[in-house]
Amino acid sequence: MTVRIGYVGLDHHHRNPYLESIDQLDDAEVVAAVDPDGNIPADVGAESLSETQWYSSIDEACTSEQLDLVWLTLSNRDTPAAIEKAVDRGVDVFSEKPAARTAAELEPVADRIRSRDDVTVGFSYTWRGHPISQELRERAADGFFGDVRVFDLRFVASKLEARATGHYLFDREKSRGGIVQWLGVHWIDLLPWILDDPVVRVHASLSYDTDAVDVEDGAVVQFELRSGAVGTLTAGYFLRDGRYDTKLRVYGDEGRCSWDPMGTTFGFDGETTLELDADCWESTPHRTVTHEYDSTPGYGGSWGLSFFKQFLAARRGDAAVPADVDDALRVLRVLDAVYESASSGEWVEVQ
Repeated sequence: MTVRIGYVGLDHHHRNPYLESIDQLDDAEVVAAVDPDGNIPADVGAESLSETQWYSSIDEACTSEQLDLVWLTLSNRDTPAAIEKAVDRGVDVFSEKPAARTAAELEPVADRIRSRDDVTVGFSYTWRGHPISQELRERAADGFFGDVRVFDLRFVASKLEARATGHYLFDREKSRGGIVQWLGVHWIDLLPWILDDPVVRVHASLSYDTDAVDVEDGAVVQFELRSGAVGTLTAGYFLRDGRYDTKLRVYGDEGRCSWDPMGTTFGFDGETTLELDADCWESTPHRTVTHEYDSTPGYGGSWGLSFFKQFLAARRGDAAVPADVDDALRVLRVLDAVYESASSGEWVEVQ
């Protein structure tokens, strides 16, 4: 049976990539466009939604279209209430990350989700679906790294002068933060998930050097994991238009890895390479694993599509939700600690 989707939140950077992904799902179809802010497809260039019935509220769309799922790309400020409306109607939800400005805003919604066994709610931490992320998680579980000592994370992107800074993504009241909660958040979720080792303390320094916005444009964050491993995240809008500089490195006492997930330009064509180094590999201690992308449109390309398929399978009870509300709350609690630390100048424990 085809899953009837209401796409909620039209003015968002990820809207068209998500719609391209949905279009490739055999058992899903967008039947309604919803925007509580009054945007219509023509206003924001959503050509693929031009023939879709438009509504100004989730309640109206759920009543008129008998939706199975709402797909949310709203501001962090507005997302918790939207999730709650859908859940109260027994409609499943897939939401853009981080899904709230603070953990406190999402916690009451999480309680509502947990109280019902008839809804499935997932969040878009799609890097968990990448084959190299999954390989690293499996290697970590098998003891490849031994005791992890240090890690190094980097997510540097193009300058804000090349971006639409008037958008709510760069508005503190609607989004709470800048580079950390928009791009750095990917690695804040991914690294602890790979290592199965949550963040317990943070120390953050943020920069606010772009006059056009009131959110941070640069960050250096120190993390301590439950195991005692320590590491840093460097993030910032520092590069020329269209450029990225990303890295995920883990140093253990038995094994090490280095991976550039993004490449120098955004996109998921070509290939990406994981470098591995292990003390037990005496004859060839340094090895590489190359992943060749199957060119696929949409958010995250082919591995993003696999993530979305897993979420739809979770709705049927055939798989686990790839990133659920507890995962979303864990990330938000780290973000809370980051912004508190940046304000106080002190190490802050993750609640």
